[in-house]
Amino acid sequence: MQEFIGIDLGSNSLRGIRMNTHYEVLGEYEAVVRSAEGLSESGKICNAALERIILGLQNLKKALKIKPQDKIIALTTQAMRQATNSQEVLEIIAQKTQITFQIIKGEEEAYITSLAPQRSIKKLAQINPKYQKDCFVIVDMGGASSEFIFCAQNGITAKSFEIGIVQSKDKYKTLENFISHKDKITAPIIEFINKQHNKPKFLVANSGTPTMVCALKMGLKSYDSKKVFGKVLKVEDFKEELRKFETLSNEEKENLVGILKADVVPFGIILFLFFMEILGFEECLIIDEGVREGAAILGIDKIDLRQKFQ
Repeated sequence: MQEFIGIDLGSNSLRGIRMNTHYEVLGEYEAVVRSAEGLSESGKICNAALERIILGLQNLKKALKIKPQDKIIALTTQAMRQATNSQEVLEIIAQKTQITFQIIKGEEEAYITSLAPQRSIKKLAQINPKYQKDCFVIVDMGGASSEFIFCAQNGITAKSFEIGIVQSKDKYKTLENFISHKDKITAPIIEFINKQHNKPKFLVANSGTPTMVCALKMGLKSYDSKKVFGKVLKVEDFKEELRKFETLSNEEKENLVGILKADVVPFGIILFLFFMEILGFEECLIIDEGVREGAAILGIDKIDLRQKFQ
């Protein structure tokens, strides 16, 4: 049975997965690489980020036991879309790791992100009537962009916005300044939401901040996507975990979430709370599936993005 490797090089994280043609997950990998670090100031992927990406990919190849016969679908998103040196960076990555990435557009990212969650929610709806609804919305919040994906029976409508957790930290510097720009940040997103004909009945969160908050709330010693799957977080859960996080010393924060995440965690929580507020939801469903799973599904289902988005 052929196996597929889906790789998502995002603006904050590098994520990989091994999946067979029955959509069974055979291995996972994740590392924080901060691709978008300094991007808002320089317009480029910096050398430190490039080194982290290469190291992460080398570790990913070992962790997923990548073999020559494996089909690799490697996708990269907003940081590479935005960077002026993306082609040069991707050529170096290919030389160093033998992994060739495709830069996908925002609408393609949203579509790919929705593939695995839509499958999972169909299964979840069979055992929980709460999710037997005609429309839901996925929010995929990354390091430099966030995708809002409205999934209805007649298809999906989605848009990518250039706001993410690393970019927010780099641009606004302090939480106070970030919060003061809330209306400006959310205005274009609210305009998009108001144009939707289908009103979502529940919110799905699949990105690093909500899944991390869920793991913190559960007291997990090490992150496990299977353990957070299907859990529900309320607005108060985000506020409580932020409150507890802010009482920690810098060393304690770094020990808890890692040195590359510690400074952006508060920005991620606040940003997601912005999103919950403008969508009008007090809770969200956690499903840790996104571009990496979607990339593997593209291979399994033989979906041609060029034909779909021509």
